[in-house]
Amino acid sequence: MGFYVYRGMLNSRLLEQAFRVGVDQGFTGKFDLAQEHEIGGYWQWTLNPYFDIRLSGNAAILGEGFKQLAEMADCNLQQPGFQNCTGKTTALKGEIRFRARF
Repeated sequence: MGFYVYRGMLNSRLLEQAFRVGVDQGFTGKFDLAQEHEIGGYWQWTLNPYFDIRLSGNAAILGEGFKQLAEMADCNLQQPGFQNCTGKTTALKGEIRFRARF
């Protein structure tokens, strides 16, 4: 079984009021509504009524709205100066589960 999840905002006005043009560097005045795209799936193998194995995983890709928010954050906290984040990394998660029922 597989799935796709889209997370977004219906309205970004409140977030746009929190970050004003000119006050926060890199802010263009408008946030994109797309926040995250996530794809994943799982496969379950039942050996008998009391034991099964499940493999699952997913990948989350940032949408343009989260990338815009990441660009306003300082990712270089150890050194002086501002270095914005890029938000280009994909989050990956995998799991193998062995389950027994008694």
